[in-house]
Amino acid sequence: MTSDKQDGFVIFATVGDVESISGAARALGLPKATVSRAVSNLESVFKVKLIERTARKSQLTEAGKIMYARCCRIREEIADVGSEIAAYRGEPMGTLRVGCPSDLARIILTPYLHNFLERYPDIDLRINVGERLMPEATSLDVVLHSGWLSDSRLVARKMTEIQTILVASKQYASSKGMPVSPEELSEHAVIGNYYLDVDSTNPGRLPAYVPKLELIRGDKKYVLPTWKRFASTDHHQILELVKNGQVIAPLPIASMIGGILSGDFVHILPDYRISSCPALYALYTDRVSMVPKLQVFLGFVEDVIADQKKRAGRVIEHYLKQRT
Repeated sequence: MTSDKQDGFVIFATVGDVESISGAARALGLPKATVSRAVSNLESVFKVKLIERTARKSQLTEAGKIMYARCCRIREEIADVGSEIAAYRGEPMGTLRVGCPSDLARIILTPYLHNFLERYPDIDLRINVGERLMPEATSLDVVLHSGWLSDSRLVARKMTEIQTILVASKQYASSKGMPVSPEELSEHAVIGNYYLDVDSTNPGRLPAYVPKLELIRGDKKYVLPTWKRFASTDHHQILELVKNGQVIAPLPIASMIGGILSGDFVHILPDYRISSCPALYALYTDRVSMVPKLQVFLGFVEDVIADQKKRAGRVIEHYLKQRT
């Protein structure tokens, strides 16, 4: 297999992934003209039309679908060669493709990326920021997921539990009052979950689910109500609604403790705890589980989490002890 044809197969696999020449160019970091030329070369070599080009996307023809399946296998085999050789040498090297939702990227990755790149000069990072991504041999090696998981064929490494409390702004508490019992929550605008309901998330292949969050004290449980006017998969948007005094919502205590201690935010019903708190997971397939570049990345993320816990841990522990 010539190098040009091999590259063409890999490029076409990416075009098939996103059904877009320009999208494939962005994903691969190549000029759009290079991607378009690679597709045209394959069509010329095999004397068949592989895609139907439109202004918005490139739809695979029947022949293109066959070519796409084969190209995905070729791409996976090429990736496996590098990964297996690196694993044999025990060296963290090669391209690592990471998927991550925007809120986790902002908190866990962005402030620390320079440290990772300096520590591992032979690893090239490709980060795809988006919601409900899946680790696959054809696109992503590992996905960071915040939430809840059901059983799946994926390896799910639990990095940390995200301790969560019910929070309102000082403005909300002043204008609308503080609920003093779970029963009173029905009279308030409460985002009782990170999503409006399970069906609205369209989970697809990601083995995620959204439980009904409950407040618990002793043997008593109260399901949190949900505000019907708003739903979002972006936790930052929910936080903004809380800041603006519009809603009460469950939010991570680590990000809210400073505001609670300063009086900007109020811990609602502090004598109750929220059940089934979400967790941070790293999702990947068995194929890459022992690859050095993945292992050092997961260790790096765990170090970041440990550092963040250390910074906030004593304050949170002291606060929670005061509440008990």
